[in-house]
Amino acid sequence: MLGRISVLRISDFSILSQLSTKMLRHYADIDLLPPGFIDESTGYRYYYEHQLAVANKINMLKTMGLSLHLIKKILYEYDEDIHLMKFLNMQAAQLQEEINEKQDKILLINSMIKHLNAQKESSKYTVTAKKIPQRRVIYLRAQIKQYQDETLLWKRLSMIVHGQNVRLSYPHFNITVFYEEDVQNQRIDIEVQKCISGDYENLQEANIKIEKEQTVASFIYEGNYNKLSEVNETLARWILDNDYELNGSPFNIYHISPEEANEAANLLTEICFPIKKKTNIIG
Repeated sequence: MLGRISVLRISDFSILSQLSTKMLRHYADIDLLPPGFIDESTGYRYYYEHQLAVANKINMLKTMGLSLHLIKKILYEYDEDIHLMKFLNMQAAQLQEEINEKQDKILLINSMIKHLNAQKESSKYTVTAKKIPQRRVIYLRAQIKQYQDETLLWKRLSMIVHGQNVRLSYPHFNITVFYEEDVQNQRIDIEVQKCISGDYENLQEANIKIEKEQTVASFIYEGNYNKLSEVNETLARWILDNDYELNGSPFNIYHISPEEANEAANLLTEICFPIKKKTNIIG
């Protein structure tokens, strides 16, 4: 004879567990929540009262978005609450990481909306965050009196590269790095670089080094440099709006340099500000 307290008919169990009889039969078919026993003479399914706790766990885990396959694995492998708690903590940490990634994307989207609304005139250029890969470079560094003197450094570096048969790498970058200006002595500290392959000796005043991968805020600028201050302002605003901070000296990548362009309007320069995510200091 069936006990009234410990055993429930499937219809009663369905009401108490808030699971339809159709769903209970499906759970039984996949061995997720089989009935306590089946009356062989009638074929009726019966559940034990303690299975209500299992049904509640299934409902809770489904609400969290977990698949039935994963829920079944959890019920078998994390049968004790302390084990289930550890698993849920891991799930919570993973979801929090996904939330943080989505919040970063939302921040970028809102920044773009803000940037577009603030633009006084339409532009086909956009600030983007990108990675500049690690590279081997030959370089010259010097202090110059005015920015126009940068051309002299490039000519000197090109002479060394051609004279020593230095092999350029692919993809190739011509880069100028701008270090802090010496305001007192009215000097501009810059470095010109060409990406190369291999090692070389007797490079006169030039040197070789490895530049590590960098994350940068990048802006592709076409034409002469009469609006460079506006470009720098745009980059600075984008960095602040997207919760970044500077992480090194700014540099230009010359995709079409003054040596290659027939006129200033054909220049193509990628202006790069090294960045990293801002560190929030609480105190």
